[in-house]
Amino acid sequence: MTEETAVGARQSLVRLEASEIPLDAALEWPIVAADGALLFEAGTVVPDAAAREFMFRHFEPHRAVREPAPSVPEEEGVKDGPLTLEDIGLTIGARVGLRGTGGTGSAMYASRVIGFSTPRRHGERSLFVTQPVMAGFDPLDLSLGEQVDLVALTGRGVFRFACTVDATCREPFNYAVLSAPGAIRRLRTRKFARMPTRLAAHFAAEGEPQTEQQLGRVSDISPYGMSLTVAIPAAHVSDRLQLSFQFKTDGVDVKIDTIAIVRHVGAADPSDGSAAYGLEFESLEPSQRIALKSFMAEHS
Repeated sequence: MTEETAVGARQSLVRLEASEIPLDAALEWPIVAADGALLFEAGTVVPDAAAREFMFRHFEPHRAVREPAPSVPEEEGVKDGPLTLEDIGLTIGARVGLRGTGGTGSAMYASRVIGFSTPRRHGERSLFVTQPVMAGFDPLDLSLGEQVDLVALTGRGVFRFACTVDATCREPFNYAVLSAPGAIRRLRTRKFARMPTRLAAHFAAEGEPQTEQQLGRVSDISPYGMSLTVAIPAAHVSDRLQLSFQFKTDGVDVKIDTIAIVRHVGAADPSDGSAAYGLEFESLEPSQRIALKSFMAEHS
């Protein structure tokens, strides 16, 4: 779920004027927001003046000039002192996001806790997890001695820690035994209420070609849905939209493509005719939902 995009690369941004953006013609360069979020890819078309006006009303369009990305130390999370599995409330059956180091890039796979070892002298406990999976990809094969990063969301917060693969097992099913976690870090207090935000999203009615996608602005989001402001509302309650948006969490670029169901259509803004859709995600992969919760936790 990570790929090199205008969002992921370090960029020099040049602010655009409306007169610099052609209508009904393929763009020669991508248009991004002030924070680097992709608004229109190179080769796509800004269809009309209403779409262009909507973009300038809700974003600050820039032309991106890519520069080599410098090496930046990873941002530290909130540290509470030494934490244990008992402190963070991790239980059997809990879902965790797991990222390996053996040629898998920065993709976050979904796994589930299936057990713990008996506590050792200093209280350390090994962790038993199912083989990590992600839709559209082969299950993640872990190697003995490999270090893995995990993100866990519990009733007490969002936590990150590293483990070493101590064993991989094939019977009675594929699972791994991980070492006692290293330093456990609390990222932020968990919140599942909708969080105000300003993200770019692209959408189209289900079944329409990708070239028909329109630009919208995500004004709030939760792990289960979002409020999406659109320039010209045309969908009705219960319609299904093809939806894509991206964000960064814990230093990883995440792109989500999903189907969203329109649950509400707000009143049109008298100043420009735009309106907000209340959308419910039809489905998200476990790893995507974990990443979205982590994003919300970091910005809450």
